[in-house]
Amino acid sequence: MRGEKLQTIQIKRKNLLEATTYIMVILAIIGIVWLLPRVALGTSTPFFSVSSGSMVPTLNVGDFIVIKAESFDNLKVGDIIVFYQPTDSDDMIVHRIHSIDYEDRTIKTWGDANGGVVDPWTVTEEDVIGKYIGFKIPYLGYLAFLFPYPVNYVLLITIIIIIFLVELSLTEKREKTLFLLSI
Repeated sequence: MRGEKLQTIQIKRKNLLEATTYIMVILAIIGIVWLLPRVALGTSTPFFSVSSGSMVPTLNVGDFIVIKAESFDNLKVGDIIVFYQPTDSDDMIVHRIHSIDYEDRTIKTWGDANGGVVDPWTVTEEDVIGKYIGFKIPYLGYLAFLFPYPVNYVLLITIIIIIFLVELSLTEKREKTLFLLSI
């Protein structure tokens, strides 16, 4: 009886170790996927979901675009940039550069679908998040609308916990089946 109890404890430890290893691998992959683009593209916000039709037909609502940090001096008229709206720093906008004043370090922008009307605000160098690199995935941006921050992180943590519990449960069932088969 004591031997069976010891074997059960060893099996549970092994199951816990396997499940924990599984979760650590998932977390490492998520960490790499989250960190690598930020380092490679030089910005803390390398991905952006287009939320308005102001850039149609170039970019559509729901497009998931990739941006990279770009030196102000390397920006040019016609580039598409993502920036914090000067009148509301909580709002991010993706528009095309209409004109640049390198001396004052400011930019005037406009949306492709806005009939050539220049935006009423002036974007400063500090407002610029990054430059669109030309890569987009249509419709993927809708996921960001469905699961905005912090809901996306809560959802991710919940999924990891569920995977951990399922893996632990399945491992215990496999061990129990193997134990019963060996009897």
